[in-house]
Amino acid sequence: MTKMVKTIEPVRQKVLKELRPKKRVCAYCRVSTDSTKQHTSYVAQTKYYKEYIKKRGEWEFTGIFADESSGTKVKNRDEFQRMIRECEKGNIDLIITKSITRFARNTVDSIETIRTLKALGVSVYFEKENINTISEQSEQMLTILSSIAQGESENISTNVRWGIHKRFGDGSYIPSSVAYGYAKDENGELIIKEDEAGIIRRIYNEYLSGKGSYAIARDLTCDNIPTIRIAEKWNEGVIKQILQNPIYSGELLLQKTYTTDVLPFTKKINHGELPMYSVKDSHKPIITMEQEERVQEIYEYRRAQMGMDDSDKYQNRYEFSSKIICKECGGIFRRQKIYIGKPYEKIQWCCVNHIKDRKNCTMKAVREDIIKDAFLTMWNKLVSNHIEILYPLLESLKKLRVNKEQEEEILRLNNKISELMEQSHILHRVMIKGYMDSAIFMEKQNAINIEIEEYKKRRNVLLESNGYEKEIEGTNRILQIIKYNPVIMDEYQEELFIHTVDKVLVGKNGDITFRLINHLEFTEYIAKR
Repeated sequence: MTKMVKTIEPVRQKVLKELRPKKRVCAYCRVSTDSTKQHTSYVAQTKYYKEYIKKRGEWEFTGIFADESSGTKVKNRDEFQRMIRECEKGNIDLIITKSITRFARNTVDSIETIRTLKALGVSVYFEKENINTISEQSEQMLTILSSIAQGESENISTNVRWGIHKRFGDGSYIPSSVAYGYAKDENGELIIKEDEAGIIRRIYNEYLSGKGSYAIARDLTCDNIPTIRIAEKWNEGVIKQILQNPIYSGELLLQKTYTTDVLPFTKKINHGELPMYSVKDSHKPIITMEQEERVQEIYEYRRAQMGMDDSDKYQNRYEFSSKIICKECGGIFRRQKIYIGKPYEKIQWCCVNHIKDRKNCTMKAVREDIIKDAFLTMWNKLVSNHIEILYPLLESLKKLRVNKEQEEEILRLNNKISELMEQSHILHRVMIKGYMDSAIFMEKQNAINIEIEEYKKRRNVLLESNGYEKEIEGTNRILQIIKYNPVIMDEYQEELFIHTVDKVLVGKNGDITFRLINHLEFTEYIAKR
């Protein structure tokens, strides 16, 4: 039996051609980051592409999208993203760009974007390579050429880093941005900015007089002191950064951060992966060496008393970030400002699901100062009753352990970590006394931190299979903190919250539950305001 086959002709392009007599064409380019050249470059390229497109009667010019010629990630280019959105809206049929290196230097980004555009019926034409992505053979060639472009970008980055490292080594490097309290003269040398330097001296003097970082930040805010340039407000973290920065005693510490070698380039804190460079007497100091040494002694003493080490640094921007949970829907609370610009401006935290749709979650926002007051009340109660609460809990948890060999190995690793932390504290005191150069100190400190990290990894593997060890470790940690801070607190301390609280659970009835690092929960009730 003969089968009747009928070909159904493709009609999409035919219909589109009838609906859109002219193909809508845009251009994408990247212009110079030099502001003096940027406008000239943009005008020249706009003129070129207008003339180029108008030569084709079947094309219609729909604009030019231009980004600064720097970033290697597509997501960092605003104009590029705007162009893609226009394509998604159906406003562009063809994109013209000079070359693959102008379009994307990251192979993955390049191919993924081209595939997305092809699915939308949008093609990209690369002038230099004479490739149109609408053709079937284009992807293999684009993959090869994009890989070459990515390699070129990585080679350029390597050469730039080599030049920077050379300047690090001979002391000729000039930082692109300067710390609060300093400015740069016409030769790029650091000079004191007196209005900001006065604030730096105030911070050091108040810390030396016994005031804590949180109290210093609070008083600066109350006095309406302009904030540090990179900060939204004065807070405890900003004050600690200032107190720990050797730049104020005349020392410049270089390569505290570094960028990865391959795409996507990522900035990371240098924990000993690469060398650091210490430049003594690099510039005029704001504070004396004696003040610097005394501040470091106090800072180190307070950290030792709290049982904290640098390997457990808090990563979130705010101490409450990702920690406050809604009891009604399980959503995470987000930070908000209210009464902005008013004398009574406040910070509050609100459930993300309530923000999106109040029908899905009726939980109302809670002010930040209320959470802090509730924590302070809870902590003071725990300190007053820790003997009756924590010691019996610790004994009960120990009896529930299962594997004796693992328990002994965890204990050995805990002791090793404690020994290394003590070595770190001793090393710091030796450096503060002037018996060790800061560059040698950084080298040895990084080595100790790496050892601590390795022992903690081994311990964590065992913790996963040994019952209640996390609860036991958390209880011991809290007991250690209370041992060195047995008094009732008069004011909220950010570091105390960070190192003792795992989650904060907020309920509708004015109840705030603090789940500590040993999974013990305490609830405080607040008066409705």
